[in-house]
Amino acid sequence: MPDDPPERPPRSQRGRHRDDAPHRPPLPSTRGRHRKQSRYRRGSILILLAAVAVVLAWPLRPDGARAPQPTEPDSAADDRSPDGPEPSVAPTEGPIPIKHIIFMIKENRSFDNYFGRYPGAHGATTGKTIDDRVVPLRTAPDIYPHDIAHGFAAGLFAINGGKMNGFDTILYGDDLTGYTQFGQEGIPNYWRYADRFVLSDHFFTSMYGPTFPEHLYTVAADARDIVDNKKTVDHPGNYCDDPFEYTTHFQDGLIEREIRHIMRVEERPMGQFPYLLAEIAPFWETIRTCLDMKVLPDQLEKKGISWRYYAETDQWMNALQAVRHVRFGPMWRKVQSPERFLMDVKRGRLPKVSWLVPPESHNEHPGGGRSVCAGENWTVQQINSVMRSKVWKSTAIVIVWDDFGGFYDHMKPPHYDIMGLGPRTPALIISPWTRQGDNPRGGFIDHTTYEFSSVLAFIEEVFELHPMTKRDAQADPLSGAFDFDSPPRLKKLVLPLRDDCPYGLPY
Repeated sequence: MPDDPPERPPRSQRGRHRDDAPHRPPLPSTRGRHRKQSRYRRGSILILLAAVAVVLAWPLRPDGARAPQPTEPDSAADDRSPDGPEPSVAPTEGPIPIKHIIFMIKENRSFDNYFGRYPGAHGATTGKTIDDRVVPLRTAPDIYPHDIAHGFAAGLFAINGGKMNGFDTILYGDDLTGYTQFGQEGIPNYWRYADRFVLSDHFFTSMYGPTFPEHLYTVAADARDIVDNKKTVDHPGNYCDDPFEYTTHFQDGLIEREIRHIMRVEERPMGQFPYLLAEIAPFWETIRTCLDMKVLPDQLEKKGISWRYYAETDQWMNALQAVRHVRFGPMWRKVQSPERFLMDVKRGRLPKVSWLVPPESHNEHPGGGRSVCAGENWTVQQINSVMRSKVWKSTAIVIVWDDFGGFYDHMKPPHYDIMGLGPRTPALIISPWTRQGDNPRGGFIDHTTYEFSSVLAFIEEVFELHPMTKRDAQADPLSGAFDFDSPPRLKKLVLPLRDDCPYGLPY
């Protein structure tokens, strides 16, 4: 499959359909205008002139000094009165007012597993099995007894040609562990974020699974057509640090006829007829888990835009450890432990773009004794630190889970290409600039179709970067989640950590 994306149209043509480029809906425009670069400059000049006029017109005190200007609302008062009135702030003008973007990637949950019961969302409380039985989605435990298969084949079996009834055919799915879901009492703080900010109920995983290639999509909008995790786990190091690691991917140079054949097979009921996988497997080959590929940090680095990738090394989830020029080049110094994130926020050193991958103990992966409560506490701790900081007013946080984890989801995903999309992930979008809706605290349910490349497309829109692949070129850049025409809602939602988790408090 070709690696080069189509040329992104100039901003004057974005938001219009063109024959030579995929259509990407623009982000909500400020005052209803498209954000053209020329208008950025014009807006900047007008703002500068307006600021000069305000300074000259500001009333003088009797001693000739200018009266003090109003200050921002006191953050401590905001924390003490979370239900108090919103600070009065005028709508924004000019460029997108987002200066910091945090992309948090957790592990292995479907939308119906976490938010299938959320009022107003497109969720389900019952699921179908391969024999078309309808079974209730039982209340989920905080700690699951085991993992469930969530690889490429498992995703195809579960989707079952769009019937969404094959989740009991995948490995360890026959005990119906995947047919469970949380209510508000199980993940109360995630629900509170949904009540206040944006819950996306059409956010799909970028491919059928599993972890390694899904995480590549979060940094590259591409996974080199990899369809599996690494094949060996008995050597020290990981990805580029382990010369014995190999994985499976679709062969390079597939012709159009072969791609169409693979697409047709993927749309057949593979959960009922698993032998169909044998029609795809001949197109696979083995490659090293150390790749030469473009990643978004390349562009950030070139443009001087600060970034960090907060993830532990030698973990399955550290995608940049599998990118050769990052791992063995100067950019590797910006791959830091997730423990560094809180320190950077506290010291005012948060970069413009952050990937935040939690430690395995708090990533909510089922099995292995991991607690969802403890994972939620870890998430809250990170978000609280941002809300208490000076950067909150210009920050957007996007939280996703990297694949469906074997858990039931009722919504058929779009079929973009031979990689997917895969089943839905929960997604929370948290910012003072999120759209206001009818959820209990003014939150909004966003029905726009997204995938992991949408977050990269959003970063590209904010920082004027080019798309890397067809995926981020066509992806919607979270346009349904933000409202830059209205005043920001600066009131903070600093939440208490739960004290009943099996692991106690994070860190």
